[in-house]
Amino acid sequence: MKIIFAWVSIFIISTNLLAQTTNPALDYLNKMGVEFKSIQSATWDYTKSAANNQNARKINKRRMELIQQIDASIKNVNRLPVFDKKIYLKDSVLSYLKIQKIVIEQDYAKIMDLEDIAESSYDAMEAYMKAKSIANDKLEASSEKVSNTYNAFAQENNITILEGDKDKITKKLLIADEVYDHYNEVYLIFFKAYKQELYLLDAMNKGDLAGLEQNKVSLSKISAECQVKLKAVQPFRGTDNSIRAAATELINFYKDEADTKFAKLIDFQTKKEAFDKGKKAFEANNNKTNDDINAYNKLINEMNKASGDFNATNADLNKRRSTLLNQWNNSCQDFTAKYL
Repeated sequence: MKIIFAWVSIFIISTNLLAQTTNPALDYLNKMGVEFKSIQSATWDYTKSAANNQNARKINKRRMELIQQIDASIKNVNRLPVFDKKIYLKDSVLSYLKIQKIVIEQDYAKIMDLEDIAESSYDAMEAYMKAKSIANDKLEASSEKVSNTYNAFAQENNITILEGDKDKITKKLLIADEVYDHYNEVYLIFFKAYKQELYLLDAMNKGDLAGLEQNKVSLSKISAECQVKLKAVQPFRGTDNSIRAAATELINFYKDEADTKFAKLIDFQTKKEAFDKGKKAFEANNNKTNDDINAYNKLINEMNKASGDFNATNADLNKRRSTLLNQWNNSCQDFTAKYL
């Protein structure tokens, strides 16, 4: 199970300009706008690849293309003259572009490293998600700053920016931010219970009775917490509850598994330990009595019954788990495909 989305949240600046007459400042802003549009296009290619691939290293080529586009834009802006002896817009745009490059080049390289170990634990996954959030916060902060400068320049030169008329790529990037914000909120809640169940299953496979008891209690507690958190998640755009519903079904399964189903699996481990101990003692006894034989036969019967219950319960849990995980994965893929 691996569905982790890596994406770039980059500033969406409106470059739809309106001026009543020919205006050198308008031409100057339009040249800046060309660079923003080029970066937006490269950003969308990266974002779209992330949605289709879900692996940062496999789509690294798109990230490098985005960096190359930012480099090209830096060169193009550097070539522009200072407008009317006022350097503040050019400086602001260059600062913005350089911050974009640093984050995409350096922060996202670290994010790829974190992605490699993200599924090793909930803490690692949380650190991975947090690193992406911090990187995107940096991008948005630099974007907001250049947007304010861009708008101030337009106002100073009597240019109207048509904020409401966004182009196709701008709209797609804004939607991508919405989609991934919702997905990641649900995913992190789901992953905590998902990972805890893996610890429980590992203890079962190892025949670790103490580990079974401990991880069963932890899964019950974590699942209950996740149920509460999922209820607080708002449906996407007020109506789409698809991935929250799929996550809820899995969390409910984990809770029921911990609270009821694993009792039979733990009973099997308890009976197995008792049987192994009794068998060893029985085989070492050279003076077996009828009572010894009857006691040993009772252990065999108890072991056979526990084994039958274990196999039936385990088969049912495996089937339900597989079905629900497939539903979850399909819901996530359908969710992103629907909006992106």
